[in-house]
Amino acid sequence: MPWLKTRKRPSIDLGAYRAQIVKSNLDRENPLIKNIIAETGQIAQTWPNLKLDELKALTEKLQQTVVTATGEIVPLGDVSFLTVDPQNPKKVVETGITWEKATVKPDMENFVVETVNQVLNDEQVRLDDDLTYTDLAEALTSFLAASHDLGGFAYQELPELPSEEKYVEAVENNQIIHLLPKRLIVSEAAPVGQQANEQASNDDVRATPTKPEVKSSEAASESVSATSQASSEATPAVVNDEPVKAQFDNSTVTIASLIKAFDVKTSFFKTASIDEQQVVVPESDNYVDVMMARETQEANTFMQQTADKVADAYRETLTQNIADVHEDTQAIDELLATDWQTPVKQQVTQRHTKDYRERLDNSLQALESDYQQAVADEEQRHTQTLAKLEQNLTADKAKTTEKLTADRDQIIQHEIAQIITTQTQYIEQEVQQLRYNQAEFKRHKVIDQIVTGQKEANELLTKAYRQLSSGLEERRQEFMKEHEQALAIRQDSDQAQAEKERLQFANAEVLNLEERHDQLKSVRMDLEGQIGQLQAESSKWQFRAETAQEDLERVKQQLATVNQQYEHRLQSDQVDLAQHQQLAQQARQAKLAKWLHPFKSRQKETEHVSQS
Repeated sequence: MPWLKTRKRPSIDLGAYRAQIVKSNLDRENPLIKNIIAETGQIAQTWPNLKLDELKALTEKLQQTVVTATGEIVPLGDVSFLTVDPQNPKKVVETGITWEKATVKPDMENFVVETVNQVLNDEQVRLDDDLTYTDLAEALTSFLAASHDLGGFAYQELPELPSEEKYVEAVENNQIIHLLPKRLIVSEAAPVGQQANEQASNDDVRATPTKPEVKSSEAASESVSATSQASSEATPAVVNDEPVKAQFDNSTVTIASLIKAFDVKTSFFKTASIDEQQVVVPESDNYVDVMMARETQEANTFMQQTADKVADAYRETLTQNIADVHEDTQAIDELLATDWQTPVKQQVTQRHTKDYRERLDNSLQALESDYQQAVADEEQRHTQTLAKLEQNLTADKAKTTEKLTADRDQIIQHEIAQIITTQTQYIEQEVQQLRYNQAEFKRHKVIDQIVTGQKEANELLTKAYRQLSSGLEERRQEFMKEHEQALAIRQDSDQAQAEKERLQFANAEVLNLEERHDQLKSVRMDLEGQIGQLQAESSKWQFRAETAQEDLERVKQQLATVNQQYEHRLQSDQVDLAQHQQLAQQARQAKLAKWLHPFKSRQKETEHVSQS
């Protein structure tokens, strides 16, 4: 395939992207083709240069009017696609995209699909080491864009280029790439709503199959030799039903994929990351957060398991519903049961029998006239000449009758075979189309049931989510209450510890007071001993009484003062001791109450220890 060769600029501006038919094989003298060219744009004036939309109209009309009706394949030649040089608008260069040996066939989708498939499978393109797939894809992408913008093709009528990996794999394995228009490809990964919209748009652009028409007998006025030559060159039509089969197979695969891809999405609770091995008690500061995180994780696990079970249940229901769908095959059965061949055979046989009977009569009558003229002209000839003419007449009649009869039977059999072949292929296409419609009906039914099941599953999971939310909130309140009680107990414990320390300090003061009391008691005993000694020696000191009276009174006064201080100090120590004993009793009761609150089962043992 030539790449990037310059071409002569057409005389008429045909757009930035155009086509040029090189080595044309199109029979432009054919009345049907000649009429199509005259009615299609400016092809007659610009030939062999065409606009893309004119090439589209030409190939479609040839396919519908000539190929489908007669079953003959129409050759075009080599179609090269040109573009205007951006640097020199007056110069036209070849894009490298060429539809070589282009032919219009009954099973052809459009010239864009044929061209892209031929370029991707061309051996010279694949063996060209200087041509990368990036350059090839860029050229084909420009060609597809021009076909849409200038050729009037919808995006669904154009093929989608393969990825570089698939193209390289096909080249390495010497595989044929067969691309189809996007409308004939059912995507498995596409959303349900998008597939429904694409199917609706494809129904609008899909061409309606045209029933083949029996061509009229124009050979009645032609010579016998011309008729024989036409019958020997005619070939039966071949209709390719692979695109319809591909539609049916893709639709069947899509139904199973839709059921398998059915999934139920649920809502999850937000949870903080925690350490699974962490041990917490109600007195811990993060007790509520840790417990709520664990409860939330369990709730999320439950929601996921519930969603999986609901999805599995709905998949089983969808599979059962599809198995229960009854296919309406009445239209297919009626079409296959119709005996359409016998009327066609009878009609063709009767028409050609009548036609050839008239031609035979005319031929015999012409020979008879020639005979009469020869007899009139040769009346004077010898009897032998007359006998010879009679023999020639008989031989010519037999030969002409045999030849015309053989030609008639040959043409009848050929046309019957041609019509039967064309009609059989058409019926097969109709059967495949009806089966495809049945598969599409199933697919849409699956889509409807999936939407319904998705809605029911979402409602079920939403209800479960709300119930779990209420339960989690109740559990949160319980954890907060337990945490507050633990904090209150810890506060009471701290208060009791502080009271215990205060009582220990008071007890130390009491011990100091008792020690001072003992010291004062010892002083009193010493004083009493001194008084006894003074009394014992009073007799000795009688004579000194007068002189020592004042000293004695002073000592007694000191003793009375000491006694008074001792009594006062003793009373004060007794009060402090009573208060200390009362505080110690209260501390023991508070500590006992603290341990009795969480451990009531140990009440008897605690009371026994308290009494002891």
